[in-house]
Amino acid sequence: MKKNTKPSELSRNEVAKGIECTGFNLKRATRIVQNLFDDAFKPVGLEGTQYTVLSHIFVSEPILLTKLAHLMDVDRTTLARNLKPLEKKGYVQIQPGSDKRAKLINTTEQGKEVLSKALPLWRETQDKIKATLGMGNWSSMISNLNGLVKILKES
Repeated sequence: MKKNTKPSELSRNEVAKGIECTGFNLKRATRIVQNLFDDAFKPVGLEGTQYTVLSHIFVSEPILLTKLAHLMDVDRTTLARNLKPLEKKGYVQIQPGSDKRAKLINTTEQGKEVLSKALPLWRETQDKIKATLGMGNWSSMISNLNGLVKILKES
C-alpha cells in the first residue's frame, strides 16, 4: 500500500512572490506599450503589430516568410496570421518563392504609403516612451532585453 504523502504547505508569501514573475511583468509592460502604439496608429488604420510586421518587410524586402519569422522571433503560423490583414488591405503582396512551399513577401505602394504616414506616429510614441523612462533607463532596458533574448536563444 502506498504511503499518503502530504502536499507541501501552500504559503501565501511564496505564492505572492509570483508578482515578481518575469513573464507576467514583461507581458504587462508589453500590453501597456502595445496599447500606446495601437492608439497612435488608429488615424492610419494600423495596429502596432501590423506596423512592426510591415516595417520589417519594407526594410528586408523581398523576404521569405520563414526568414521574416526567424528575424522577428515569431512562429511562422503566427506571422502568417498577422500577414492576412496586411494582405487584405493591399499593403503587402505574398507570392510563391522559387520553392512552391516558400512564400516571398513585398511591400506594395499602398503599404509604403501607409508606412510613411505611420512613421511619424511611431517616432512620436517612441520618443514619448524614451522621455518617460529617461534615455539612460531606456537604453539599459533595450540592452538588457536584447541580452536576455540572446542568452535564452542560445540555451
